[in-house]
Amino acid sequence: MADRHLSLNEVAYQAIREKIIQGEFNPGCRIREDHLADEISMSRTPVREAINRLVSDGLIINKARKGLYLIDPSREEFESYLDIRIALEKLSVEQCIDRIEEEGLMRISEALDEFGFRMKNKKYDLCNQLDGEFHLLIAEISENKKLYTILDELSSFFLQTRSLEKKENPDVKNIKTLREHRIIYEAIRNKDKVIAKEALFKNIDTMRDNLHLQ
Repeated sequence: MADRHLSLNEVAYQAIREKIIQGEFNPGCRIREDHLADEISMSRTPVREAINRLVSDGLIINKARKGLYLIDPSREEFESYLDIRIALEKLSVEQCIDRIEEEGLMRISEALDEFGFRMKNKKYDLCNQLDGEFHLLIAEISENKKLYTILDELSSFFLQTRSLEKKENPDVKNIKTLREHRIIYEAIRNKDKVIAKEALFKNIDTMRDNLHLQ
């Protein structure tokens, strides 16, 4: 049942976004507003608004005179997005280290514990979400609002990517992700910008390996 505290537009947005992240649609497939409305048992007006948000998020492309399609990034597009992430997240972790206090360290530690708990219970979809939230948390603590906004805009793209990246051997891949995140956390706690940036690069490079982009 939909949460009564959420608008119909928000309920539709979350439902469709979840379908995309769960891999219910093949990359590049056509997205039909009427079919989605039937699938989530909602009228077409909130579904249309939700789709417009997903177009803004970059998960759906509106092709002129052709219709709506789920993104199907090329190898080159993946590489470009990863390069952008590396540059932005290195700045994010530097500024996080400059500004972080005990409360921020506690929040990161708790996020890692939550990831570990979900992983042990094989809640891999939640692990994918928590993976993205870990990186956004660092940006939030950096107190650079513009940087956070840009990384947040990229997060939807990478959330879908993570579902593809960790489709095979999710146990092994999530264990590695958690280990890499803990190294980043330790570097932040020790205020070691060099190690933190190296660990971030390695973490993002792992995604490259998992997607066979090397």
